[in-house]
Amino acid sequence: MKPAILLRVASVLTLIFCAGHTYGALGAALRDPEQAAVFMAMQAFPFEIMGARRTHWDFYRGFSLLFSVTLLLLAVLLWQLAALAKRDPAGARPFLGSLFLGYLGFTILCGVYFFLAPAVFSAAVAVCLALAFASARTG
Repeated sequence: MKPAILLRVASVLTLIFCAGHTYGALGAALRDPEQAAVFMAMQAFPFEIMGARRTHWDFYRGFSLLFSVTLLLLAVLLWQLAALAKRDPAGARPFLGSLFLGYLGFTILCGVYFFLAPAVFSAAVAVCLALAFASARTG
């Protein structure tokens, strides 16, 4: 399969991952009383850090949304990289290799610290990138 097609697939998978993550991060899931108590405790105790008052909830929510923005950026970059891979497959290989390593890291971290769905999306994108890397050798 051509690298550009694999990169478009990776881009769409990343966009779906982004949408699912953002939906979950904005509190779509109903929480039981124990979860609600933890989230309330995270919001209840502000502390000083680098001149600002923040809570653990601020960091939890902020890093979650930061990851959503990162996924959106990666989806756009993968789509743009597809155009480069179409024109210059060999020139795209270093980017493909770097992104593959990043998504391999995502896959491992999602599997260890989160749950199956994000690990599967990350692994699927990593496979697309590995195949694109291999097929970009020949153009």
